[in-house]
This record gives sequence, structure tokens and C-alpha cells, in this order.
Amino acid sequence: MALPSKQITLTEAIIKARTFCNYRERCHQELRQKLYDLGLWTRDVDHVIGQMIEENLLNEERFAKGYARGHFYQKRWGKYKIVVELKQRGLNERLIKTGLSEIDEDDYLAMIEHLIEKKKRELSGDKRIQKQKVARYLMQKGYQFQDFGALLDKAFISK
Repeated sequence: MALPSKQITLTEAIIKARTFCNYRERCHQELRQKLYDLGLWTRDVDHVIGQMIEENLLNEERFAKGYARGHFYQKRWGKYKIVVELKQRGLNERLIKTGLSEIDEDDYLAMIEHLIEKKKRELSGDKRIQKQKVARYLMQKGYQFQDFGALLDKAFISK
């Protein structure tokens, strides 16, 4: 990591942090890294993070909910991949569970069915190999076999 060319003041850091947090929801880890990249010391970083929490610009519960919702409904990620990403961002189990509660179970199953059909249309050839490829695709998207196994079997029943 290269050192910044000049040290910024605490006031400048607060302004930059406000802009950073207003752009989209952030977790503490993202803001902390941004402030370190700006050249702030730990004491000042903690002060700025406290200020952002006080101003309600930094809220990890709101971040977890938005992240889970966005990555499921927009990127079509499964719960497992969302959990892994939230853990990497330093969120605790309670916050992760809260974030996942934003995903409706019916929507989750409907998304799995949609992804199975979408991937199945792209493939040709042996049904067994197609089924394996669809299963790998779903796992890569963060879905777990226990969630999609029965739906996958149903989709590949010979008609």
C-alpha cells in the first residue's frame, strides 16, 4: 500500500466520508479502509466512523439489508454467496441473518426455477451433462444443492 502524498485534516476527512457514505450504503470496514487510504491515523479513523454513525450515514444493518436485497434481486446471487460476501465485510451473524430476511422465500424458489430454465435453454446434448452444468451454474451463483436439488430433478424429468 502506497502512502498518500499529503495528510488530510480531520475536517476534510469528515467531508470525504460524508460524500463516500452518501453515494451508497457502506459497512464500517469499507469506510475504515477508505480513511486509512486517505492517510488518517487509527484515532482519527475511529472519530470519523463515530461521526458517520451519529449522523446515521453509516448503519451496518441497513447495509446488510440493502446488500442482500440488491445482490439477490439484481445479480441473482444465492444466499450462500451473499453470506460469504457479508462475512468478508466483517458483519456479524445477527446482521447477516437480518440481511437475508429481506429475501422472500417464494421469490428465492422462483429465482432458482428461473435460473434453471434460463441455463437449460442455453444447453444442448446429453440430459445428464446438462443437469450437471446447471447444478454447477447454480452453485457458482451461491445456491446450495439442498435448495435446488428437487427443482433441478423436476426440470429434467423426461417428457
